[in-house]
Amino acid sequence: MFARAYDILMSDVDYGAVYDWISKYLKKDDFIIDAGCGTGYLLLELVKHGHDVIGVDIDSSMLAIASEKLRNEQLFASLYEHDLRTPMHAKADVILAMFDVLNYMKGVKEVFKHFKQTLNPEGRLIFDVYKTDVLTDYDGYEESDDDPFSYVWRIDTYGVMMRHRITIGDETDVIRQYVYPLEYYIGILKSLGFRYEISEGLDPRKHMVVAYL
Repeated sequence: MFARAYDILMSDVDYGAVYDWISKYLKKDDFIIDAGCGTGYLLLELVKHGHDVIGVDIDSSMLAIASEKLRNEQLFASLYEHDLRTPMHAKADVILAMFDVLNYMKGVKEVFKHFKQTLNPEGRLIFDVYKTDVLTDYDGYEESDDDPFSYVWRIDTYGVMMRHRITIGDETDVIRQYVYPLEYYIGILKSLGFRYEISEGLDPRKHMVVAYL
């Protein structure tokens, strides 16, 4: 149920604009991994624009929805169930970790190590992470609605952890995210030999980071 609800709640993002922002860092012949592809919205944009891309996600329910989207559009991309905290055993020119994928990790040093091992020479890692302001701004946040389905979404913060409680009907899911200062991510990138650039991107709540080998 949560995967379907997540898909609906994420449907109003302007994925075309997100693709336009990312596209300036992509080359025509790049092989791309959409790491934490979720229900496949950005993956579809990449495929529609002719990119060679695969999607990986830890949640099989999310991947099932992504697969359904691809079939409905008569498009193809390989999808794999995978935990980003373990090696990917693949090679790619670009890894995307968008829509706060890395904020679901309690620590990212091993994840970044696996990303580096996966990237080809001159590879690029493109990701976003929340600014620490959200820990204050969203503490005690609650929203509810009955359209397109009935839900209550509550956020509480504890130190660097942001806990989401999403109740849909009789089912409650608890999702935890971890919001560290930007310097935490940059320090790990530097220690692994990445160069990087930082921008504001499209979402004012987040930092956009492009890291290069």
